[in-house]
Amino acid sequence: MTNILSFVSIKGGVGKTTLALETATSLAKNFNKKVLLVDANFSAPNIGLYLDLTSDYNLQDSLNGNTTLQNTIYEAHGIDIIPSALHYHKEIDPYKLKSLLQKYKSRYDFIILDTSPNYEELRPIIAASDKIFLVSSPDHVTLHTTLKAAKLAQEQKTPIHGIIVNKIRSPKHEYNLQEIEKISNIPVLARIHEHKEMARSLHKKTPLSILAPRHQISREIENFASAIAGHTKKEKWFYKFIPYEPFVPKEEVNRQFYKAQL
Repeated sequence: MTNILSFVSIKGGVGKTTLALETATSLAKNFNKKVLLVDANFSAPNIGLYLDLTSDYNLQDSLNGNTTLQNTIYEAHGIDIIPSALHYHKEIDPYKLKSLLQKYKSRYDFIILDTSPNYEELRPIIAASDKIFLVSSPDHVTLHTTLKAAKLAQEQKTPIHGIIVNKIRSPKHEYNLQEIEKISNIPVLARIHEHKEMARSLHKKTPLSILAPRHQISREIENFASAIAGHTKKEKWFYKFIPYEPFVPKEEVNRQFYKAQL
């Protein structure tokens, strides 16, 4: 059954949109998955702007019954995309999203939702999701704010499958992965350092996974997408001769464990 995945944080600017887009692109490009990416950030949608999409219809049109969900789907970089309107003045019922997406689950391997940092807007998105991935930078302010989203997901009984630690800038002055897992009690599945290449990607209106597939960020996104897809990664030969955990990054151990649970 299709997994509806949401990238969640109750803080703007942590990279939810970028990670949702990059993960969707990697799943399609590297693992031949059919993916639908939905911009479910109703108050400040970014995916359409990020990719410079010109759309006649958007998610809000479908939610208020102006058109079918099919008419809101556009294609870019090998994935299907449903954008949201930046300026939309009619009332919508965001809780209809779950029933709309249920009709499309059989068409896709994955449906990925970008989300709003707004607490109330987040409720119907979490309700529509099968799995949640938290997104946080490794500073104490963002992490503790993001854990409010975890509490909301737990209240709605939507499983949280991991944390993506994004925009790592100064590890000496930030939480490390062990500290993040101890505070949150949630496994870290990817860690991504801030890099100027992301600014180039935004300027080019092209996912980094396509623009620079061998970049360290693209490779980490691919590793994360591999875990989601349950793709078996060939073990490096020297892992057979040395103790595993001490020499393998924590997030890679978590990803291997995650795939074993699928």
